[in-house]
Amino acid sequence: MRVSTQQLFNRGLSNIQDVNAELQNTQLQLSSGKKVQRPSDDPVASTRIMQINQDLDLVSQYQRNIDLVENRLRQEDDLLGGVNDIIIRIRELTIQAGDGSQNKDDKLYIAAEVKERIEQLAGMMNSQDPSGEFIFAGFQGGESPFSKNDSGVYEYHGDEGRRYLQIDTSVKIAAGDNGKDIFMDVAAANKTFYTRANPNNTAEPASIITTGQIVDQAAYDAFYPRDMVIKFNVDQTLVTPPGPNFTITERDSGKVIFNPQPFAPGQPITANGVQFEIIGDPAPNDSFFVQSTAKQGVLATIEKLAYGLENYQASTEGRAALDTLIENTLHNLDNAQTSVLETRGRVGARLNTVETTREMHYDVEILTKEILSNLQDVDFAEATSELALEEFILQAAYSTFTRVTSLSLFDQI
Repeated sequence: MRVSTQQLFNRGLSNIQDVNAELQNTQLQLSSGKKVQRPSDDPVASTRIMQINQDLDLVSQYQRNIDLVENRLRQEDDLLGGVNDIIIRIRELTIQAGDGSQNKDDKLYIAAEVKERIEQLAGMMNSQDPSGEFIFAGFQGGESPFSKNDSGVYEYHGDEGRRYLQIDTSVKIAAGDNGKDIFMDVAAANKTFYTRANPNNTAEPASIITTGQIVDQAAYDAFYPRDMVIKFNVDQTLVTPPGPNFTITERDSGKVIFNPQPFAPGQPITANGVQFEIIGDPAPNDSFFVQSTAKQGVLATIEKLAYGLENYQASTEGRAALDTLIENTLHNLDNAQTSVLETRGRVGARLNTVETTREMHYDVEILTKEILSNLQDVDFAEATSELALEEFILQAAYSTFTRVTSLSLFDQI
């Protein structure tokens, strides 16, 4: 077979290029530590490597979610522990206030500390996480969940949402609890109420209605679950002497409970076993509500305690009302404490789940990285030996090419 000089040169050059390409690929593997540089190097291994990297990215995201959930839950647990400590202190003060040796001034001192504890408690309930979101606000993390209304009474402005984060393929876990479930939906010892002003009132400055208290539980039980509306009349001649006056009606039926009554700012108003005050100068058509409820938030319980202590009267009726208040407050505080402790129990269970899931992810990550290493990492001893062999082959190819291409028929003449 004839072999032209051009073919000889091309074949030799092609062999050198092939060996040089293999040498460069081995050098690249050694420098990068990866034996699969391109999908074409090993299509099956490349596909598997891509899948494993996606799995590892997913595990990393789960781990980040776990860290976020754990931090939120630990902060919530610490806050609930602080709330529980305050409830215990309020309980001690309640028992102290019920001591028959305490006079009216003593009760005012106790009320002053109780009111300070309310502010401390509200501050804890309005705590934020490191990202600035309110922990107990549900989905409304950007808004303070507990704030005072015009009457100085705390109200809940969050929602009942609970945020969940995915920490495994089939595991979602709540990253917190809303304040309504923990602090507001607490069963009351007895049928009770809360007061509020109509937001459409026009008086400037706004008049307020106090927290109030039940002075006759039997009378209120007979009226429950109806609500009352206190509305200020336009006509001031409805009372004698003429002046500001109000009418109390049932909210749903409109039935009149009390015909027009003279109004004196800050003076107790008693209706159906409930006592409260309206402070300020209400405008005609302004209205206020006394609404029934079977639940009483922990802040409302403490606010009613402070109100009862500040308005204590050293009379037979006053002492009876205080005894009822003390009994109800202790029962309500126990219910609130139970709610807090049950929530802490659920938080602890979630933390256990988070920890178990984290350990599982660590184990999976280690095994997955081992498989990935077997697929893509270079065996440096083998690659170094291969590099030496390829360098030897390349040198031999150069030498052979030089010798072969130097042959000529003219050398035989």
